[in-house]
Amino acid sequence: MCGIAGYVSREKLNGPAMVAAMAHRGPDGEGFFEEQCKDFHLFLGHRRLAILDLSERGKQPMTSADGNAVICFNGEIYNHHLLKSKLASGWQPRSSTDTEVLLELLNTHGIRALEHLNGDFAFAFFNREENALYLVRDRLGVKPLYYHFQDNVLRFGSEIKAILAGEVRAALNKDELGNYFIFKYVPRQETLFKGVKRLEPGCYLRFDLERGTLETHRYWKPQTLDVPKTYAERRDHVRSLLTDAVELRLGSDVPVSTFLSGGLDSSIIASLLRNRPEIRHYCAVKDERDVKAEGTTSDAHYARELAREWKLSFEAIAIGSDELTTDLLHQTLRFSDDLIADGSQIPAYLITAKASQKSTVVLSGMGADELFFGYGGHIILRMAGMLDKLPAPIARMLARRMAGLYPGRGKGKAVKRYLYKLGRYYGHPHRFAPLSVVGDWHASSSVYQPFSQPASVDFLGDYAGDDFEALQHFERENFLVKNLHYLDRMSMAHAMESRVPFLDHRLAEFAWSLPVSDRIAGLDNTKRILKDAFQSDLPRDIVRRRKAGFGMPLRTLLSSQEILNKLLDPAFFGNFEGFSVDRIQGVVKDHRRGTADHSSILYALISFQHWYRMYIEN
Repeated sequence: MCGIAGYVSREKLNGPAMVAAMAHRGPDGEGFFEEQCKDFHLFLGHRRLAILDLSERGKQPMTSADGNAVICFNGEIYNHHLLKSKLASGWQPRSSTDTEVLLELLNTHGIRALEHLNGDFAFAFFNREENALYLVRDRLGVKPLYYHFQDNVLRFGSEIKAILAGEVRAALNKDELGNYFIFKYVPRQETLFKGVKRLEPGCYLRFDLERGTLETHRYWKPQTLDVPKTYAERRDHVRSLLTDAVELRLGSDVPVSTFLSGGLDSSIIASLLRNRPEIRHYCAVKDERDVKAEGTTSDAHYARELAREWKLSFEAIAIGSDELTTDLLHQTLRFSDDLIADGSQIPAYLITAKASQKSTVVLSGMGADELFFGYGGHIILRMAGMLDKLPAPIARMLARRMAGLYPGRGKGKAVKRYLYKLGRYYGHPHRFAPLSVVGDWHASSSVYQPFSQPASVDFLGDYAGDDFEALQHFERENFLVKNLHYLDRMSMAHAMESRVPFLDHRLAEFAWSLPVSDRIAGLDNTKRILKDAFQSDLPRDIVRRRKAGFGMPLRTLLSSQEILNKLLDPAFFGNFEGFSVDRIQGVVKDHRRGTADHSSILYALISFQHWYRMYIEN
């Protein structure tokens, strides 16, 4: 993994400064390519994190053997050994990198070569013969790529800070504030920086250096596959696809590790690697006081048991509530310029800081919940389906009354929260979103009034179909990409490459084609087919117990007046149209009294305040 940046402009810009802004992504070297293409100046820059072929032969930007093409690449092509067969028989590789194989493949077959790739990638490809620059992002958005196009000037980078270093003035995209405060990130291609966009997964941009035009093309969208008729065949195929995906992602000339939480997904990956003693496994361990205060559970005990039974090389990394300091918040925001208000970023930042001391590549279980319906929101939609035979007012009333029967702590806490949301949002026209999205829509619209306008969530109408079809589509394009964003930023903050076997596109496409009943049965058996595929490899406790979260104990932390005084300045929001300082203070009071859990919106407010001061004011 690396960092890429560049521009196309009629005037020369400070390209080296753009690359330097991402120096943390590539400590093993940098490289530049510049060329005058008639009216336009082209610059490509690269920061290298050496994974395959650690020699100078892997340096980028890299030029093709015939001199026609240049590539600036971030990511991995896991099947690059197989792709060599598609190149001319006389081709002689100059390195053992996947980058060179991709470069020659694109130079030989053009952009159609993308269909043959199994990998996670974002790259810039310049073709002299076409006089065109391509910017390409992988199918599921594992690797990031941003761009800014204005007045025929195209800037791009792996991180937004690279674009800002290319002489772009940072300005707030006010149109997306409502979406940020409801979803805790900005969905789809927009960002909170005015004019800066994400290249969407499965897409590429083509900049024509003759005409100065920019076009967007989609080269991949998941298809609904014809899956085997029997459940047993489908289960076995899930196992086969994931096993192959893990094996492919072990290719590396540097040490490989895993994040082993003790939950189902990471334990499955560890089970497939149990006979590889060279692989290290890292576990973030919550402080027991935090676990008790939050009324949650911890997976660490199960991770330790697996490590002991399988004789794994294992290291536990303690993470407690005292870790949340202003300095640490600023550190995560420095590496996460595309703002996300997700407390999971902090444990991810801390565990990769430790793991990167001995490993350069880490395998993560991320993506399994989106593929196999593993979140609480999926259970809520299951509940909603069971109530659909009733009139909406009766269904809402029944959900609210049922919520009152469950305790607010322990195992009943989650069910109580699900039923509460069901009672509030059952009749929403796009109910899949407020029922499933993390956070409280009601509190969000209270502190930021423009969100209460229907237009702010009009885009939800793009997600058609029944609840599960709409949610699957929404999660794939938004929530999953958000999670991948923070995994990339927090790992690359420490020059560590993250790989996600569950998001091998073959497995993802197959999983999204499965019947809902394969993935969630009843109200508690989430990820059913995944559990059945690997139950013989894992202890029963890991397969059958409920999901534990991975994040900071925000509810408890943000109940402390001392911590809130350090982190949140309600008066700051008085400078922005649409915010109510009085309502923000009311949310703080309700949270501190314990009458409501507003930790999600409070953390979103805190994150925005510090992000704005870091990037917009400064």
